[in-house]
Amino acid sequence: MTDYDVIILGAGINGCGIARELSMRGKNVLILDKSSTGSGTSSKSSRLIHGGLRYLESLKFKLVHEALMDRKELAELYPDLVQFLPFYFPVYRSSPRKAWIIWIGLKLYDLLSDKYSDRRSKIIPRKEFILHASCLKQENLRAVFRYYDAKTNDLQLTQRVAEDAKDYGCMILENTHVKQIVHDQTHFSVSTNQRRFKAPVLINATGPWIDEVNEQFNLPAKYQIRKISGIHIVIHDLVSNDLLFMQTKGKRVFFIIPEPENNQTLIGTTEREEHISSDDVIVNPDDVKYLLDNINHYLNPDHQIHASDIKYTFIGIRPLIANKENPTNLSREYKLDLHKMNGTKLLHIFGGKLTTFLSLARNAADLID
Repeated sequence: MTDYDVIILGAGINGCGIARELSMRGKNVLILDKSSTGSGTSSKSSRLIHGGLRYLESLKFKLVHEALMDRKELAELYPDLVQFLPFYFPVYRSSPRKAWIIWIGLKLYDLLSDKYSDRRSKIIPRKEFILHASCLKQENLRAVFRYYDAKTNDLQLTQRVAEDAKDYGCMILENTHVKQIVHDQTHFSVSTNQRRFKAPVLINATGPWIDEVNEQFNLPAKYQIRKISGIHIVIHDLVSNDLLFMQTKGKRVFFIIPEPENNQTLIGTTEREEHISSDDVIVNPDDVKYLLDNINHYLNPDHQIHASDIKYTFIGIRPLIANKENPTNLSREYKLDLHKMNGTKLLHIFGGKLTTFLSLARNAADLID
């Protein structure tokens, strides 16, 4: 049996971020993952580091501000992986949100961000917008806004954070299946397909698998999740030279994200609730059709996208928090669920976004440090 200060289940962005933070504080940390680092939800996002502009609509000011502060720090920590880029937000006559409402939202987004930044939102003349998105229809275009957020490679970012954790002494074991978790007065004992490990602190950072892990090992938890999958399609060639924030008739949003380094365009995402094991979630053809229908609604006839233009698809699961007492009350914020059991501590990480892993990691480390 090998002793550690902390054992973390899950080598996604939150697990690696917490391991990095704890290792920096001098803790002896072990991460166990049944697959490879970042291979789950952390590598199946829209590849954006952003504050969550649409969360302002539900008055999540604290969440947006935290994400914007983390966005700034990530751009400073990993400048080769997190770059600020302009996003263009066209508003049409048929758009569900009025242009003036969006403009107010963007100005609030600016205020919640770095007030000294030169990356402020602007109104873009429609004639200028044609240069950025000639593929889009121009008729009934009411206004165009430009704001800034950041783009990343989510898998590479997760792996870099994992490498940072290892540089501070963290051990990461991939392809390691947990068979049993028991605890006594002073330690958790975690048995795997390799060997047994022991630590006084256990952190469950398994993301969409968290409920399944808690049920399998009978771990107490205050919250549950609702699994909301998001499908992305990747198109051959560049649909646009710039990133576009688009609205659907149903008031949802989707992004058109050019990736010139691979001569492809990422389009997503959808929202579909899943009621099956996270390992069994697959791409639904109806959701692919939904994305194609919505983007084609805005594209000129000679730029329409067809199923044959799709290079590949992928799906990620967002673990949204549902309180056990009221499972319909969902939250996009994260919750740190700490259980003190005799001389041991069990911490569950519910929810969380790629962008906010730094704040989450510090808060988690403070709870158990």
